[in-house]
Amino acid sequence: MIPVPGPAQDPLLEQWLARESSLAARCLEEEYAFAGLKDLDALLELIEVRFAIALRALQDRIPRRELITEMAGGAVRRLEELLGENLSEDQRQAVTEAPGYARVRELFQQFIVQGGGGYLADRAQDARQTRRLARAVVESIRKYTGSLDCFEPIFRTEELPPPLRRLVNFLLPILAPEGQKPPPYGIEEGEEILYSSEKMRLPLSQAIHYLENQLLPALERELAAEPGDRALQQRLQAERERFEAYRRLRFAPRSTPINIEQGFYTEWWSEFTAEGELLVSVPLAVQYRSGTNLDRLQNLVLAELVRRLAGRGVSPALDREYRYRKSLESGRHGSSRLPGFRLNTRRGFLELKGMFPVLQRLENRREFAALVEEVRGRGRLAAQKAVEKLLASPAVSTPQLP
Repeated sequence: MIPVPGPAQDPLLEQWLARESSLAARCLEEEYAFAGLKDLDALLELIEVRFAIALRALQDRIPRRELITEMAGGAVRRLEELLGENLSEDQRQAVTEAPGYARVRELFQQFIVQGGGGYLADRAQDARQTRRLARAVVESIRKYTGSLDCFEPIFRTEELPPPLRRLVNFLLPILAPEGQKPPPYGIEEGEEILYSSEKMRLPLSQAIHYLENQLLPALERELAAEPGDRALQQRLQAERERFEAYRRLRFAPRSTPINIEQGFYTEWWSEFTAEGELLVSVPLAVQYRSGTNLDRLQNLVLAELVRRLAGRGVSPALDREYRYRKSLESGRHGSSRLPGFRLNTRRGFLELKGMFPVLQRLENRREFAALVEEVRGRGRLAAQKAVEKLLASPAVSTPQLP
């Protein structure tokens, strides 16, 4: 439990702190047990309790700055993390329409109205930290802007002599297909696509949890209301068999995981998550947006920034997570050789943004694109000085909840 500073003890505040500690442990335990699964109700309650603690501490005769900053900042970061997940369109709507979300928004507005916004503003930072941060930003951008995926194929199969063409089509149907599109590749701005699917791939632990706690109970209730529905009986039987088959599955995680960028062909190629857990299909309809080249570049740069700063003394919370991922107690959630690739980079970036709110500019698509062009058009030192000047400027604004 977080200690409450000050001579006077507040029974209600102590009760909320105990509840916050319990909810935080529960959310973390479920996240590790079910491959990153989040209980929406528990997480929103945790955020609500943190805002309530911050408000209570803010209303004291002598405000408790450290407690207010930790609780309010933690609440904002957890909510941003939740809304920043790779959610489908219906899942995102379910989050914003949940009763707990409305209470969280109300508490956040109260916190800002009562003068709490100043506790979320820029913290003091020394010149050394600013230089380190600027260097990491520049190197992260330069790493992924060297190639714009505009390479031309070495040869075009359809232009080969007929005997060689047939041989290439037989031996290399995937690596050298006919009719390859010319560059640029990927999805440009304004060309984003909305995909839909009747099935969804989930880690095995999440699939079992979903079948046992959501799908099967829902089908049983439907069948109880219409016991003579033959199609419903067959579907329930099929899902029970799927559930039992998944429960009997045993798999050995890869001893040396393939460390590739998050989501980059991981599911299609390996059939395992990045942590080595088996991926399976469940009948869960989903709609999601494709994203664009800029989205992909932005995700790669932010993840690389977190990995470069982890364990470097910039963010205590990020350093603790890095040490845990490197330790033996992290199990298959960590790596003694490459702990940076096991980090929750989205959460890590939010921790960095909590210390350096000016980093929210990297989340703004327009400002990020402008920054990429600026770094691309300069040398390393010139780009670093320009970014350093940007990071030394005040924060853009107080965080806003959607």
